[in-house]
Amino acid sequence: MFVAIFAMVAVLAISGCKKRETYTVTFDANGGTGEMAEQIFTEGEPRALTGNVFSYQGHTFDGWNTVKNGSGISYDDRQTITVTSDMTLYAQWKKIITFVTVTFDPNGGTGEMLPQQYIVGSPQVLRPNAFSNTNAPFANWNTAADGSGTRYGNMQEITVYGNITLYAQWGKKYVDLGLPSGTLWAICNVGAEAPEEFGDHFAWGETEPKETYTKYNYKFGNGIYSKYNNNDLLQILDPCDDAAIVNWGADWRMPTYNELNELLNYCTHTWTVLNGIDGRMFVGPNGNSIFLPAAGFRFDDQDVLYYPIASGYYWSSNVGWGQNICDAYLLYIDEDDIDGYGFENSMHCHFRPCGFSVRPVYQPHN
Repeated sequence: MFVAIFAMVAVLAISGCKKRETYTVTFDANGGTGEMAEQIFTEGEPRALTGNVFSYQGHTFDGWNTVKNGSGISYDDRQTITVTSDMTLYAQWKKIITFVTVTFDPNGGTGEMLPQQYIVGSPQVLRPNAFSNTNAPFANWNTAADGSGTRYGNMQEITVYGNITLYAQWGKKYVDLGLPSGTLWAICNVGAEAPEEFGDHFAWGETEPKETYTKYNYKFGNGIYSKYNNNDLLQILDPCDDAAIVNWGADWRMPTYNELNELLNYCTHTWTVLNGIDGRMFVGPNGNSIFLPAAGFRFDDQDVLYYPIASGYYWSSNVGWGQNICDAYLLYIDEDDIDGYGFENSMHCHFRPCGFSVRPVYQPHN
């Protein structure tokens, strides 16, 4: 018995002197910022985890996990644990959901649109414009009423970080003259911002103004034209050759021969002066009106504007037919119903390389 007791005491003495292992816990910010020292744990000894000091902008701390993506063992902040091996604990983050409001302003238009809520930092599509304007199409949104801020398209996906107001921006204005065709006429020429401004001059089928207008620098060649000729039999401008479409967008186009002729025949028109500029005022059957300034024309190798204030020439989108393939149709205006040269306010054919005015019509593009 004495021997057995001695052996037991010896075993207990030896086991009591064995050194216990230590383990290291490493803390990973997992997308956050800051520093945390490693924490040493003794085998079999429970201990509270060091309190988190990491941070992550726009997020709140949501505990620790043994796996970066949160699929491992989870621990709370400062939780008391017993560690059996070295390990890394990854901070887990929960995004702070903050809502902001986008408010819509008609900016001269009419109608109603409810505000739209956004989650901060999350992209979302703007709800479609529901405002309208009697005399102008919707163009886009802007963070400034005068259009000097950030521009957004209709139903554009945007990311918002604070409350904002978006102001409707309206395109070029048009007028309903009450014509049988329902054609809506622009209030000013391409290149102009007001009814009395001349705007730009274009050779027929060209979409940019030039310093000089001659048959030698005409887009479609000299005399024997490469397009809109007796071979292709095209009688009306393609969209890519339409100065209104190219400069103002797909909702606009140059008027046809019939539309210009309708303007001439269904409106009462008189020679008048608007803000110091001569031209013809066309008053439609419903009493609404548009003013066509006597913007003159350009043609030769000099940068000269001929007969401003005396006459105006407004291109149609129709080429001359038959023997007039080198010409295109236009509306001619001047002060007299019939002037000394035998011209009258009516439709004419004229040389395509000449620089004449363009007054667009509005037709929503689907």
